[in-house]
Amino acid sequence: MPEDTRSPDELRAMFGSNLRRLARNYPSISALCRELGINRTQFNRYLAGESFPRADVLDRMCRFFDVDARIVLTPLDDIPDANTHHVNATLTQFLGSGAQATHDCTFPPGFYAATDTRTSFVLHAKRLPQCTLIRGFTPRSVMPGSPSMAREVRGIASCSGDYVYMLISGRNGQNSRVYVISKKDTLWQGTSYTRPDKDDARPVTLTRLGQDATDALGAARKLIRANRPDERR
Repeated sequence: MPEDTRSPDELRAMFGSNLRRLARNYPSISALCRELGINRTQFNRYLAGESFPRADVLDRMCRFFDVDARIVLTPLDDIPDANTHHVNATLTQFLGSGAQATHDCTFPPGFYAATDTRTSFVLHAKRLPQCTLIRGFTPRSVMPGSPSMAREVRGIASCSGDYVYMLISGRNGQNSRVYVISKKDTLWQGTSYTRPDKDDARPVTLTRLGQDATDALGAARKLIRANRPDERR
């Protein structure tokens, strides 16, 4: 048996420590549990290092937090960042400096409230060397009864000149759309497109809400209520 074998107690403590760090990015444990579909009491046991999740629950948590199952075995700081993969370096070199990233002055990282003529929802932008990753959730009012995993949207954004081009999609390419936006004073405004054979182009506005999750989500709720009082995220 290897000399560095760790006990179940040590592994549970490792997982609990990693989970506490991941949960800090969310303003409410109760809301986080609802998004994950996990009982609050059971989630607290995970946080305290008293229990491991089942394999299917762990898979759900890893996909939600965008990490892999090594969070059970390894401190977060020791898990290599997927963003350092050689494919990213190759893409950065290919794109060159002209379109390698959405520069802070063009489209800075953080939370945004996206509003068009049909719906409003919150997006989060995370900077990489060659593009910006986008993640958000379709409002419950648009997909009533659907779990958070089904409502999740992801995408990428990159810039060319003064314009930001953003591709966003649900899982398996569902409800894909393209935003072409540019900064107008304190807002990002432009057009949203879906299928090219449909005449459904519509105006879209993104309002930056900052990088603090608690403040951003509170501001987003107020903004969404003001713009579309019939919708809630």
